[in-house]
Amino acid sequence: MTPRIPVRTNDRGCDYRHGRTSPADPTPRLERTASELRDVTARLERVETRLPLLENTLRAVARQAGVSIGCPCGHCERSYLLIADGMMTCPTCGYRQSI
Repeated sequence: MTPRIPVRTNDRGCDYRHGRTSPADPTPRLERTASELRDVTARLERVETRLPLLENTLRAVARQAGVSIGCPCGHCERSYLLIADGMMTCPTCGYRQSI
């Protein structure tokens, strides 16, 4: 008994009916990529506009709370260290060190 061999389908953009191989039209993909690039650029511009506002607000809140903002945490690198009462504390991972 001979095993049945599956029929090959039209994959990788090949057109077997006409005996030629050609890539699909790249125009829709390029348009989609250009649109995605515009969307990402717009999002980046919004974030860059909001970042200074958030930094200023954070400085003011820290000043009112009697806390200083230090360098990035050397353990988790996900937050800045808060400095108060002679201690440096990471609000994300809980790392603490006296000054």
